[in-house]
Amino acid sequence: MRQITFFLAAAMLALSTAPMSGAPWGKQYFPNVPLTTQSGDTVRFFDDLIEGKIVVLNFIYTTCPDTCPLETAQLVKVQEILGDRIGKDIFFYSISIDPENDTPEVLLEYKEQFGAKWTFLTGRDEDIVSLRKKLGLFIPEIPDDSNNHNVNMIIGNQATGRWMKRSPFENPYVLADQIGNWLDGWKRPPHLESYLKAPKLRDVPRGEQIFRTRCASCHTISGKEKLGALGPDLLGVTRAREQRWLLDWLRAPDQMLKERDPIAISLYEKYNKLAMPNLRLNQEEGLDVLDYLEQETRIVLGESKGPSQRLVYNNVPSVIQVALSEEQVSEDVVALMNAWVREARPGGRTNAGYLTLVNVGAKDVVLSGVQSDAFERVEIHEMTKVDGLTRMRALKELLIPAGSHVQLKPGGKHLMLINASERLKTGQVVELTLTFRSGDQQTVRMGVAKR
Repeated sequence: MRQITFFLAAAMLALSTAPMSGAPWGKQYFPNVPLTTQSGDTVRFFDDLIEGKIVVLNFIYTTCPDTCPLETAQLVKVQEILGDRIGKDIFFYSISIDPENDTPEVLLEYKEQFGAKWTFLTGRDEDIVSLRKKLGLFIPEIPDDSNNHNVNMIIGNQATGRWMKRSPFENPYVLADQIGNWLDGWKRPPHLESYLKAPKLRDVPRGEQIFRTRCASCHTISGKEKLGALGPDLLGVTRAREQRWLLDWLRAPDQMLKERDPIAISLYEKYNKLAMPNLRLNQEEGLDVLDYLEQETRIVLGESKGPSQRLVYNNVPSVIQVALSEEQVSEDVVALMNAWVREARPGGRTNAGYLTLVNVGAKDVVLSGVQSDAFERVEIHEMTKVDGLTRMRALKELLIPAGSHVQLKPGGKHLMLINASERLKTGQVVELTLTFRSGDQQTVRMGVAKR
């Protein structure tokens, strides 16, 4: 029985790997429409792109704010795994569903932003729709002018007639294996390892699931950022950035870029003007991701692996959002975030002020003074312990190191706003002028809140 089973299995495998010369998915099936590459060359879909080849096909548009950038970044990961096979025996093609805007020049810029090594194409709208229909990636219920589309992709071997629909958000190693081995008839020698070495399955927390499926295409958590990375390495990010800013960035990066948030603009410029897509995370999902990043930081740094304290998000507005021009952003000495003033107790005329100062430049910056028309004077204070007792002392200057930040927060460094001209209440706004050792000045508007 074992011999019979073996020969039957071998026969089935031989049949499945044999070329399907009579496969219905040939030139008579696929529209052999003309398309234009990012280089401006005209090609035919069947004759030049897929005939006799192992291919990966997806449909995107460059102004897509969410799924298309994630999809492209994920394919870059698959590209890295497959290495020099791309363009030799495996071919990737991304076809725009927005040919009116996605000109060859636009597609070339998009390709270079991601570091993609495959071909991007555009063409006539009716030709592209016909391809989507034949490939099973057209959603007739959605209007064509909405630019909403099926985000699945098609992988296939035209020579054997094998075609499969796959999610681009699958594990990149699984995708690379399906493309490079399944479709290729397992011609490459396998890496044989015992299943006894396989790791035990574990429960994966929701924050890790979100990171692996939506974030890992562009980010690592190792402290060793790769050259040409699409986004920053996130080791220690929960300590380097203020928690509220991180949660806002996770939930609405497009809005923060639109409002010219200085740190968001700095990241956008640093990473090849590649905007972080809106992942459509709710508040709980954002907190789960931040918890996971903190846990991973602890593990990498060899710290305690115990449960971290749940991050707390306070909905009280702490920053007065001001739309800044690109020129104003570049002229700022430091980036300011989460600036707020604590409402004084009844009858009190002294307030405390808190904010985070981020130095995105290459040189140290020194804050030498703070002034405000709303107060008699403003001092920079810090809390220290002397003989076991907590004391408050004034600082003459405050150093903000290059590429780092200083957080003024309750229980630590803070601003002491002395002798207010009138009692400030929640909802009011206070304007302060920061003076730096260089002689530069910068204005910050701080909302008053009761906490």
